[in-house]
Order: sequence, then C-alpha cells, then structure tokens
Amino acid sequence: MLHHTEFTTTTRGLRRESPSMRLYEKAKRLGIWNPTDIDLTLDRAHWGTLTADEQDILLRLTAMFQAGEEAVTLDLLSLIMTIATEGRVEEELYLTAYLCVEAKHTDFFARFVGEVTGRKGDLGR
Repeated sequence: MLHHTEFTTTTRGLRRESPSMRLYEKAKRLGIWNPTDIDLTLDRAHWGTLTADEQDILLRLTAMFQAGEEAVTLDLLSLIMTIATEGRVEEELYLTAYLCVEAKHTDFFARFVGEVTGRKGDLGR
C-alpha cells in the first residue's frame, strides 16, 4: 500500500492541458456504456445459422479477443501502481478510466461467449 504525505491536486493542481488529462476528459465524455445493456438476441439467432466450421472459427477469434482484453485489464493494474508511485496523477486518472473500459470489454466478450455461443469451460485450445 502506498503511503501518501502530499497530494498533487492540493499542491500544484491538475495540468488540464496535458495529453493525459485531454484523454481523461474524452474518456469521461465517450466512455459511458454498460456491457450488460447490449442486447445479444440477434447475435444468438445468427449464431444458430452458422455452420459448425464458422462457429468454431468465430469462437476461436472471440476467445482470443476475450483473453487479450483480460490481459490488458490485468496488466494495467501494475502500470497504474507504478504511475501512482511516481506521482503522475494526470496519467493515473486517464489510466483508471482506460482500465474501466478494458474491464467492460472483458465483460462483454465473456457475455458473448456464454450467452451467444453457449460454450462453458476452458477455451484455451
């Protein structure tokens, strides 16, 4: 756990013109979506029309995206901790917003695999 003795926002303030803060502002404006709100009904119906080979290919690609999004979500945590230790609060603000979006991607792909393809268990193959 980090021990804080001072805070950037109360000593120098935020550098709102920095690239990180501009990205953070954009993330706040455009990053509002919930994977649970996405209706997968048509996806499920379309899935049933695919051949077994098409389903296999799509499942493999989706599983790779799902794993990639999860990996980014996990890796961002250590980067955020490093940035926080260095006191780079503008970058930390942006990266926490970015982490949230990556977590949503992970959630969405997990929903797609479970609810559309009906596959459960290990997709590591």
